[in-house]
Amino acid sequence: MAACDYAELHCWSNFTFLEGGSHPEELVARGRQAGLRALALTDRDGLYGAVRFSKAAKALELPAICGAELTFEGDEEAHCRPRVVLLAQDETGYANLVELISVAQMRGSKTDVRLRMEDFDGRTAGVIALSAGPYGLIERSLQRGEQEAARALARRFHELFGRRYFIELQHHLRPADAARIRLQLDFCKETQLSYVATNGVVYAVQEDAQLADVLLCVKHATTLGAAHEAQLLRPNSEYYLKTPAMMARLFADFPQAIANTALIAERCTFRLERLAGQFPLFPVPQREQSRQSYLRMLVYRGATERYGLPLSAKVERQLEYELGMIAKMDLAGYFLIVWDIVRAAAELGVLAQGRGSAANSAVCYALGITAVDPIGMELLFERFMSEGREEIPDIDIDFAHQDREKIIQYVYRRYGRAHAAMAAEVVTYRTRSAIRDIGKALGLSLDQVDKVVDEFDARESLAGATGMAEVEKKLPDSVAQRRDLDASTNQRASRLERPPLGHAHEFHGFDGKDFGDDPDPQIPHPVEGRIAEWLFAFCRRIDGFPRHMGIHSGGMVITRDPLVRVAPVEWATMRDRTIVQWDKDDLQDLGLIKIDLLGLGMLSLLREAFSLHARYQKCHPEQSRGELALHTIPPDDKPTYEMIQKADTIGVFQIESRAQQSMLPRMRPHCFYDIVMQVAIIRPGPIQGDMIHPFLRRRNGQEPVTYPHPKLKPILERTLGVPLFQEQGMRMAIEAAGFTPGQADQLRRAMGHKRSHERMREIYPRLVAGMVENGIDRQAAEQLFHMLEGFADYGFPESHAASFALLAYASAYVKCHFPAIFAAAILNVQPMGFYSTEVLVNDAKRHAVFVKPVEVNASEYYSHVDEEDALRLGFHLIRGLGEAQQLQLESAVRAGTFCDILEFAQRTQLAREALENLAIAGAFAPWFQTRRQAMWALRALDERETRGELGKIMEVDEPVATFKKLSQQQETSFDLWSTGVSPKDQPMTHFRTFLESRGVVTAAGLLEKPNHLVCRVGGLVITRQRPGTAKGFVFLTLEDETGLVNVIVRPDVYERYRRVIRQSMTLIIEGTLQREQGCIDVLAKRFWAFEAGELVAGMRSRNFH
Repeated sequence: MAACDYAELHCWSNFTFLEGGSHPEELVARGRQAGLRALALTDRDGLYGAVRFSKAAKALELPAICGAELTFEGDEEAHCRPRVVLLAQDETGYANLVELISVAQMRGSKTDVRLRMEDFDGRTAGVIALSAGPYGLIERSLQRGEQEAARALARRFHELFGRRYFIELQHHLRPADAARIRLQLDFCKETQLSYVATNGVVYAVQEDAQLADVLLCVKHATTLGAAHEAQLLRPNSEYYLKTPAMMARLFADFPQAIANTALIAERCTFRLERLAGQFPLFPVPQREQSRQSYLRMLVYRGATERYGLPLSAKVERQLEYELGMIAKMDLAGYFLIVWDIVRAAAELGVLAQGRGSAANSAVCYALGITAVDPIGMELLFERFMSEGREEIPDIDIDFAHQDREKIIQYVYRRYGRAHAAMAAEVVTYRTRSAIRDIGKALGLSLDQVDKVVDEFDARESLAGATGMAEVEKKLPDSVAQRRDLDASTNQRASRLERPPLGHAHEFHGFDGKDFGDDPDPQIPHPVEGRIAEWLFAFCRRIDGFPRHMGIHSGGMVITRDPLVRVAPVEWATMRDRTIVQWDKDDLQDLGLIKIDLLGLGMLSLLREAFSLHARYQKCHPEQSRGELALHTIPPDDKPTYEMIQKADTIGVFQIESRAQQSMLPRMRPHCFYDIVMQVAIIRPGPIQGDMIHPFLRRRNGQEPVTYPHPKLKPILERTLGVPLFQEQGMRMAIEAAGFTPGQADQLRRAMGHKRSHERMREIYPRLVAGMVENGIDRQAAEQLFHMLEGFADYGFPESHAASFALLAYASAYVKCHFPAIFAAAILNVQPMGFYSTEVLVNDAKRHAVFVKPVEVNASEYYSHVDEEDALRLGFHLIRGLGEAQQLQLESAVRAGTFCDILEFAQRTQLAREALENLAIAGAFAPWFQTRRQAMWALRALDERETRGELGKIMEVDEPVATFKKLSQQQETSFDLWSTGVSPKDQPMTHFRTFLESRGVVTAAGLLEKPNHLVCRVGGLVITRQRPGTAKGFVFLTLEDETGLVNVIVRPDVYERYRRVIRQSMTLIIEGTLQREQGCIDVLAKRFWAFEAGELVAGMRSRNFH
């Protein structure tokens, strides 16, 4: 063994949230470069970054030790409590480690982990424990002079771990370190405990010490200066990943401390690569011989219901093929579990539908998991599962999002919390969130931080900025010109040698080469540099850093063995939810199977619409139009397709966006498969791959349909020779290159991979050689490869598009034939989709729906239909009324009609503010001539807490004051403020005279104007979009009282009018009218904001960036 053979056994990554200063991958790269014997990742209270760490270490051939630093229970704040470092020696040790993490996590709360000494009982086999240095229980006792307590702890740890417990020595060049190490070594000699050296690593390289300081300030919601004064920060920058030689010099007097690191590394043979997380054994009826036979019975029973008897040979052949594949892969139990969940949803009255690649499966269709007939649509089963495929096929199920919790709790009950948990989601920093947190830590005021944040789009990155000049153009003067930190922050900053320009990220013309041993003389001292430079340097460094763990939108892990011995589990922020500490990608890498139980707002809308329709028909049997449900909607309704062709699709699933609406008049869908293609084509890939225009030209007869090779005609015929779907790419490989389905699936995964082009290049030789062997000349083979390589950017699953197309058509049908019901349903399931409630209500009015305001004796909590074409708004729209008030309102409404405002106040027990908002909304109209009179009457209810006092005060026969009636504009303003909706008119009605005086044309008026006309439009900004695929173009939608106007803004125009476009709710825009195939846009040239005052106060556009 080399004299300085050293393994780092105590190391945080940035998954020790808001403390660690480096990605796991950066630590691995640095560890490999430094020549470490091995590296342990020991993040605080979890294995959050362990999978990424292990993957990176395997790729660089650095032995990776799996571990964690756990926090003991105590009275102090969590960051001050004693800790222990645990390392997994073998598989048993790993199982014990994850169980200890889970026990400590589940005893506490989301942010308060509590490990107890008794938790170690029966859970220490295969685990190596380190004392955690200055934070160890023994060290704390020694520092307090409590020798006997320290000895008792030593005896206890020896009982638990034997020779696998080590006192941890750390030397960070602090004055007190040498004395503490001597104290530790004397204690080890007395108690026969072993010891080991670590550096308690917090960041990979020394330059990131500043970043770790700032992150710690974010964690404690303080500034650098205040944190320094409170001694929250580490005293120096020595907590980085040091080389073996550096550590050997630090511990030259104690060489055994270094030697023990390598000995421990040799004993830790466990590697976190694949885990055996099997599904539970699904119980089957006694009459069935096996899960496979039970599945077969269910499949054929369902197929009979789907296809009728007798089953065709084609159907039977496909079912047998799929059942054979399921048996071969031993997945019958998996399919039964999913079937059981869908069955339970039906019993609970929860609308459910499978999506994604599962829709390629006839078995899933027969089981009722999916709603698309894959045989009729000729979908490719191998996209879902095939031989040679390593991972388990994904089955994603959508549920009405308001009911999804019922399904999640069903799974918990069915399999037990010890065997089920949700997948996590890593919430990472992006530009805006980074600016907020870093800005506060650097001492900017909240107002200054908000002003900076407002200058950046949600997805805008600082990575594209080439220097401070470009960034500072966006800054308010109060920040751009500020050259110093606050006084207390200066005190902390004065010790830093250089600005925080991370070692691996470019900024202001510098790159990683600037961080050698000597400071670059061009880099200004931090106190002299402008705060903007610090702010954006830090923000760029933490771009993509994990901030905290969230909960995945639907992924659920279910295991046969107790989950807490397979993966670490903790509480989620949501009530009654537990999560594993890994996200979906980590789970897939480890081979842990998850089922996606997703919430989909459109299913909630349809469920609500069906319920409202049934209720209306029950109350008005004379107007019965039959049952409204998914299975009763006719598949080829002409009025529905005509509505879609006109792009009259506000609120319609998947085809309501501005981009979709601009495509619909050109595409003119007239059958279901047209909607499938419509759903798929407005995606980043087809846009980037320039596939949209060739497709449209061919569809409209403007160019001939051609194919790269005659063999591919059957595959590309339906999409006119233009590949749109992943399944087409797979079929092309099978037919043209002789790929097996498994190889074609590898191609599909390469196309969907983040580094798709690199993966595609690896497949290149095999693909081209296969084509040549199949009779395709090399030049054509090269051309086909390049087509598939480009396709890697945008392949979309045909099965997924088909599942969504079903819901798109269903929602369009409901909107077309039941507009009032559709309007009520979509209001009741907000928030969802692209548009605000005001836009949705205005759209309903354009469909001849009569909108009635909130009214105490006519409204219910949710909006409903009280006449065939009349929408009655519900209490849920009133500002300040939410779920907390829902039960009391519903109970009061069921008790009967309210006689007066006193009775309403008594029965509902609503707070004064809620009553005032109802008055502002005009909800007390039956009793008062004006809204101001209602407000006046409410004065008599003020500050009366008991019903007796309330009765006495209202018994006074006090005359109601007389107030002048509100103007229509004032009523509109009151409506919008109190409910977000104006039942009578649209705000721009009151500005029409002003707008006409500026030469502004209405949205309806544009229809009569000639192409290429320079014109002016104006209205409320209802959406702003800046897609990443649009090359800097921005898209706005304006609304006036006659309809919507689509506006296109070139990048140079956007930069010129950036603040006006981003911050103004009402705009006048001058531009050129563009009319093409029924689509009308305005290409903007100039912008003016105009003041709408209180009329639009509180209104917000929907921004998608």
